[in-house]
Amino acid sequence: MKKIISDIHNGIQNSRKTVEFLQKNSKWTWIGNYPTAVVNEINRITDTQSLEKLQKISFFNEEGFSKNNYTKDEIKYLRENVPEAIKTAYCVCLKEQTTPEYNFVEKFQHDRWKKVRDETYNLEAFVETSKFTTEDTSTIIETKLRDIMRSSKEIPSLKSIGFVWIVTLPKTEKIVDILEHYFGDNHIFVEAGRKITYIAWGDRLGSINMRYFVNTPT
Repeated sequence: MKKIISDIHNGIQNSRKTVEFLQKNSKWTWIGNYPTAVVNEINRITDTQSLEKLQKISFFNEEGFSKNNYTKDEIKYLRENVPEAIKTAYCVCLKEQTTPEYNFVEKFQHDRWKKVRDETYNLEAFVETSKFTTEDTSTIIETKLRDIMRSSKEIPSLKSIGFVWIVTLPKTEKIVDILEHYFGDNHIFVEAGRKITYIAWGDRLGSINMRYFVNTPT
């Protein structure tokens, strides 16, 4: 993970387009807006226009369920035309070049989402980003991080790999206590003007302890 973090650190320091920098300057394969889940059942889509766009590509079968395998073009179509039908991560790091298809599977028949399945164990780590202002309290920041980790832990292919959180906020905001609570010493930062960007990581998302809070819920 440290070499991956080093690449991400270089990307943030040298470019406003971190993913594009990584794609050109890292030995790993990087994919932005990586699909992590697609909607599973037709009754989960209530907007008529969205439903029509999905039917245009035969997204649901006769029983009203989505298929398991998607091409890059199909994923692109969902991102651009029906974003409520797909979940994505900011980016992922792959060990090898990506395959031409994405595979998803539901745990139970009527689950809301089919979740991405890393059949070839190609996923090395995934990255999420957050931005905050002076109006965001420590509680809001911690809640956002916990929401990201909780929803990602529900996807087995993400739970078992490395997790990186890139968070940008004004220098006046202090979140080191949150970073140390969830990531220990695994965090570094980049300063730029009045902003500071922290890069925090865990070698395996599933090992990050979420039992306790920094800001006790009321």
